[in-house]
Amino acid sequence: MLGEVSISVDDILNEGKNISYIEMGCNNIGLSCTTGKIKIWFGKKGTVQSVRKVLECFSRVDSSFVHETEIICDYDQIPLYENNDYTLISYGKAKGGYKVIFNIQFSKHHALNYFIESIINDLKEGEVKKTIHWNGSMASIMLIFNELKSMEGWNITKKEYREEE
Repeated sequence: MLGEVSISVDDILNEGKNISYIEMGCNNIGLSCTTGKIKIWFGKKGTVQSVRKVLECFSRVDSSFVHETEIICDYDQIPLYENNDYTLISYGKAKGGYKVIFNIQFSKHHALNYFIESIINDLKEGEVKKTIHWNGSMASIMLIFNELKSMEGWNITKKEYREEE
């Protein structure tokens, strides 16, 4: 179990300009948050509901969330992803098919649902790690915390401050 750090919303808001990094989570989910990206860890025992809750929370808090994903597939499978609102960035011939890079915009509900399904399928094999890019703020990170704190055991586990110059 993750250890809880004593921190309040008021602490974050008062110290927000000085905080550079916050970790939060529970037994099967961990978030490492900065204002430019969020690294997510889903443990193998993560549930469909918890994956959905976290990713849908992101899309509600800020529509700028984007995940870039790389997929190896047959050329004729590329439209399958595009039909699920993945945005094609590039593709090229690779060993085993085509290496395709897509952006998944969390503001596109269909793309988000397809992404959630892919994570749930990956969890059958083991833990899943993803990096999500966004244009956030400490206030937005606290909105995420407040939306997710209803999950059992959800706590802020670490915070780091900017170095004084």
